[in-house]
Amino acid sequence: MRAKHEASPSQASVKSADRVLDILELLASTGRAMTHAEIARRTRIPKSSLTALLRTLSNRGYIDQSTDSNRFQLGKGAYALARRGAHNRDLLRASQPWLQRLVDSTGESAGLSVLRHDMAERIASAQSPRAVLYSVHVGVMQPLYASSAGKVLLAWLPPADREAYLARVRLEPRTEHTIRSVAVLRRQIQQIREDGVAWSFCEFTAGIVGLAVPILDARGRALAAIGLAMPTDRLNEDRKDKLVRTLRTAAREIAVAAHQARTREAKNVHI
Repeated sequence: MRAKHEASPSQASVKSADRVLDILELLASTGRAMTHAEIARRTRIPKSSLTALLRTLSNRGYIDQSTDSNRFQLGKGAYALARRGAHNRDLLRASQPWLQRLVDSTGESAGLSVLRHDMAERIASAQSPRAVLYSVHVGVMQPLYASSAGKVLLAWLPPADREAYLARVRLEPRTEHTIRSVAVLRRQIQQIREDGVAWSFCEFTAGIVGLAVPILDARGRALAAIGLAMPTDRLNEDRKDKLVRTLRTAAREIAVAAHQARTREAKNVHI
């Protein structure tokens, strides 16, 4: 029988999560570097537990420790997480009407995906009204090498990051058409950079073709990929150019709307 004073694993996990949030909120609210002792006093976290938590947060880049003193402050990882969350929020708001317009104009399912480690994560979608369709669900994680959205995000990675990915990736087949060669993938990436559009011909899901284009910021970096997916028998050469043009228009308009939203927010912060 568990002793009454002993916390269950779930309770211990919740307590650890609370303590991590307490640390981050404290450092964010003060805006300055703080000593181990001061953090312990302000958060009331036992020093031994605090040491382990600070080490974990430091290893993940969420806090920085001064090299010449025992002081801690928010790190690049924390700021990057906040920016990424804000960017995704702005992208979601800007993309939703355009995803629906894509469905209305093409009759095909549309999705918005962002880079998540070595995967493309779909964060928004709109479904085709057709009886025969490919359902584009939010939350689906797609290998960068197998999906059109993933290939776009891979093609627009910084060169060093892209090469690191190509060196470590294992091209596990999703279908019989999935790319099996890094050399082939490398050639496709070059073509995608030149054409500005990526295709996946039954490589992620059998019988489904996908195409995607990047949503670029002012510096030419890919914020996300927006794409369409459909059964292969609904794609022909005459239709390809129209679909690509429609996607590019949506990508440009979403980029503009997201930029305007960030600009408004920045102005509000400084008012």
